[in-house]
Formats: sequence, structure tokens, C-alpha cells
Amino acid sequence: MENENENPLFAIDVDSSDESTPDTTEKIPRDFQSEESFQTVKREWRVRIECGEIYKTLPPFPLNPRSKPETQQVLYAVEELYFYRRFQEAVELTGKVLEQEDLMEDFRGVVEKYRRRCVERLRVGEGVDEGRGRG
Repeated sequence: MENENENPLFAIDVDSSDESTPDTTEKIPRDFQSEESFQTVKREWRVRIECGEIYKTLPPFPLNPRSKPETQQVLYAVEELYFYRRFQEAVELTGKVLEQEDLMEDFRGVVEKYRRRCVERLRVGEGVDEGRGRG
């Protein structure tokens, strides 16, 4: 019973064979695309023209708060409504989004900021506020 006085932390058997074996698999860069794949995408690609109707194509609520494509689509819709000075519709959309409790903090912050801007523009009237800068 020689090991009774030894610290059990140092009794760990460490096998370094995994570390010494070189990785023989070829690493492919993340941004790599084969010529064939590129030509396929090029052939099938079509311009997407948005005319103030992104909000009609949004996924159903509640959103998956961890899905970047869903949250980005909502932001695009809010930004588009803001750009086209459709502030009341933007306020309604942001209100619907903000009802959801589990949104990512940074996403929630951006939506709240757009909501405040739209409410301010509505308060000023007609969306024209000549005396103030952008922001």
C-alpha cells in the first residue's frame, strides 16, 4: 500500500499518443468553393429585388432567438420600413418582436432603438425632422 500517501491527482495516467500522431487529413479552408460549385451557384443566382415588403416574408412569431437568419430578416424588415418612412408599421412590427422574452440582448437593443426612432418620427409628424441630424 505504497500509494496511500500519494496525492491522487498525480496518479492520473496520461497518454500522449494522441498528441504525437500527426493529423493526416487535409484541411480545406472555410471559404473554399470548387469551380463546379461556383458555376452552379452562378447559373442559379438571381437578383432579389426588395420593394418595401420584406415584413410580409418574415417567419412566424415567436422567432427562434438563436437563429441569425431569422433575426436578420426581422432587422431588414424594420430597417426597410424605416427607410420608406412607414414608421407606424415599423412600430407595430417592433412591438410584436419585443413581446418575446428570450431575445438576444444585442438584437433586442437594436429593435428597441428602431422603435424609439420611429416613435420620435411619428411624434414630429410626417417623418420629417429638419432640425436634427441622423441618428
